[in-house]
Amino acid sequence: MRSRTGRIATLVAVAACGVLLTAGAVPASAADEVPSPDNAGGFLTTVQPKDEAAVAKLAEEKAEQVHLRTPANKLCTGAWTHPVSTVTFQRAGGGTLAWGFKLSNTARANLGPTVTVTMPYAYVNGKATNPPYGPHTAISTYNFHGSMNKYQFTGGGGGAIATGNKVTFYWFLKGSKPNTAADRYITCQVPKPGSA
Repeated sequence: MRSRTGRIATLVAVAACGVLLTAGAVPASAADEVPSPDNAGGFLTTVQPKDEAAVAKLAEEKAEQVHLRTPANKLCTGAWTHPVSTVTFQRAGGGTLAWGFKLSNTARANLGPTVTVTMPYAYVNGKATNPPYGPHTAISTYNFHGSMNKYQFTGGGGGAIATGNKVTFYWFLKGSKPNTAADRYITCQVPKPGSA
């Protein structure tokens, strides 16, 4: 079970940089792209620091809204490119869904040489899960990576991902440049085992 305190602690970095987790600025290179609700994110607007509980609540609401409003029309396979990062999915024969998370040149320039990436929110079939990816700090050219097979729902219960499940992954990025951050989220359908 994930407590309110645990959710707040996950987003301490967000509050520390004073980031507003609402609409972010889109890089000029992405201005002509058609937005896709299942493959989105942005560079976030900085504001005066808010208290940690308020920042955590905004992030939680945004992630939940993304999952609820977005159909899982595409399979979690191959590369999902976006101005913030490219996420590459594959599902192992044993059922584990793995991902690689590589920052774009634009994101590296905006965020700085070192980045902290976390996944404070994830959803399976409309229910929030405990985050499958804790904070990782590395050089911005690093291929952040993780996987999910078994999960626990926030508040209790859980299971293992299955073919056809709707999943949403919400990543938060804190840059080493002052007051820089970004977010990235993908909603997709779990493919059959052995898919890349």
